[in-house]
Amino acid sequence: MPSLCCDGQPATLPAELEIIGDGTCRADWTALADRLGLGARVRFRGFVSEDELLAAYGRAAVFCMPGVAELQSLATLEAMAAGTPVVAADAMALPHLVHHGRNGWLYTPGTVGELTASLASLLSDEVLRSRMGAVSREIAAEHAIGGTLDRFEAIYRQVLAQQQTPAPAAAA
Repeated sequence: MPSLCCDGQPATLPAELEIIGDGTCRADWTALADRLGLGARVRFRGFVSEDELLAAYGRAAVFCMPGVAELQSLATLEAMAAGTPVVAADAMALPHLVHHGRNGWLYTPGTVGELTASLASLLSDEVLRSRMGAVSREIAAEHAIGGTLDRFEAIYRQVLAQQQTPAPAAAA
């Protein structure tokens, strides 16, 4: 079985995978990484402190969110705020955060070749990573709490104004 190859490239890239968090498949994934000869390049960190999580975002060259059930994806937004380009599944809220070709790549869920090619393109191009990471930071800033609260308050004011406007009288 090839070691996560897409035209032979990812196996030759000096990349490491750091997985933060836990789940029921951790033992299976650890065994798979070992079986593929990738054990030295894959680190399963489990649950970490907030400080360790922020440090992980800071050292990441690329953030990958392969999940298809992301309703808001705060993890993706946090990675973007750290200036990290993103490769994410084209599903749920992720296309609202990841603007394909601007701050990362979206891939069709389940297409391993597309995911692999997207990761390889970013891992092999420092200039692209830097440019997309800067755009990630800009997009994340649009979601800052102050701006978000201002938008919600404007919506509430609009709804209140509509409720206070008397309805036109019906013609007799």
